[in-house]
Amino acid sequence: MSRAFVSEGGSVPQVYATAESAESAANIQRAMDGRQYDYEVRPRERGGFMVARLRKDGEFDSWVEE
Repeated sequence: MSRAFVSEGGSVPQVYATAESAESAANIQRAMDGRQYDYEVRPRERGGFMVARLRKDGEFDSWVEE
């Protein structure tokens, strides 16, 4: 199963109602650890938006969690 769909340690990926709120969260994450990771806002199929944490090589690492 793809790691993109596995929640580790019982944490829950954060879902944002608007692209703007997700982008704001991505900007905060970039400010905290942008040297190690890139962040990208992605729409959910069931509505809302999530922030993906990407390795610098572009590979998916995890979802930003609550």
